[in-house]
Amino acid sequence: MKIEKLSNGRFIKTSIIVLIVISIFGVIFINRSKAKYRVTQSIQIVNGEVNYKVPDLNVLALYKQKNKGDTSDGNYESITDVPSGNYVVNTDKSYCTIVGNDAQLKDIPMEYKDGRVSISINKKGTKCYVYLDITPTLLEQLKEKVNSTSDGCPAYPDTDGDGSVSVTSVKSSGSLFCKGKDDFGDTYYFRGNPTNNWVKIGNFYWRIIRFNGNGSIRLIYSGSGSAQTSGTGTQLSSTSKYNSSSNSANYVKYMDGSADSTIKGVLDSWYTTNLKSAYGSKMDGSVGFCNDADAGSSSIYFKPYDRIATNKKPTFKCGTPTTNLFTTSGGTKGNQKLTNPIGLITIDEASFAGGAWSDNNFGSYTWTVLD
Repeated sequence: MKIEKLSNGRFIKTSIIVLIVISIFGVIFINRSKAKYRVTQSIQIVNGEVNYKVPDLNVLALYKQKNKGDTSDGNYESITDVPSGNYVVNTDKSYCTIVGNDAQLKDIPMEYKDGRVSISINKKGTKCYVYLDITPTLLEQLKEKVNSTSDGCPAYPDTDGDGSVSVTSVKSSGSLFCKGKDDFGDTYYFRGNPTNNWVKIGNFYWRIIRFNGNGSIRLIYSGSGSAQTSGTGTQLSSTSKYNSSSNSANYVKYMDGSADSTIKGVLDSWYTTNLKSAYGSKMDGSVGFCNDADAGSSSIYFKPYDRIATNKKPTFKCGTPTTNLFTTSGGTKGNQKLTNPIGLITIDEASFAGGAWSDNNFGSYTWTVLD
């Protein structure tokens, strides 16, 4: 074998060619190696991003709901931008297919969050069609789960038009979401011992009693620091009389003319200290708090006694709203005498929540004794 010595010029040219070839193979090798670990990437689409797996996603079609609640095909518009705002993936309408197979795949997880659509894909050639619905409110979501009379909810609608329905026994266990009628329309309330009606505002825990007929939420205090379910932990501070005096029918009123009841003074003071500055602007005082002081069937009883003790037919409607429904100024109903949008639960509301006259019910979330 003859060994030839390369001249310096030929050696340099050959070296350059070899280096170029090695570089090309190096880039191919590195890219192939990275492909094993590059699991997800993002497509930037003007106003948002679509997360996808490489190289599985072939086509992505986006559709946005035009009018909330309407899921008919005609209520969706094709879009090229991921929208910002409150949306949720409609899992019933959204689907994926594999190229060459039109069978709809419904088990591929999809999520919309913070202007991004995330899709978990594990097959090549996947095409996905994503339908985005305007996020329903909490009430709209709960309305889909309203229980019926056969489940244990009091009968609705009422037969005599005054909003009263028959409630003859306690409801101390289980969770019901029922429908009723108040002075503003249909009201939806929790009954029994629900675990899904907790909210936290500031450092205080509350339970949702019901959604008022105007869509606002009525809450009852349930402790500070940690969620309380019963006993002194659900008190604002300490026990208080409803009124310090009891020798006149006027003392059953939450507010008599310009004079406040003892309990109203306690509530106003607590509200001013703990809620007014941070949350006062978010409170709705126009639906008010009922203090039914209308005379009942005898001179010593009032109408709430007749409804709950005698007839066992509570109502969310307030007798003589112009005087008994305490609201803040600016409302369309009530006496508009309240300065602060805070008050007490009524005996009717306690009955709907699970209580019954002379029947101790320590299982209901309101933990009430009606007597």
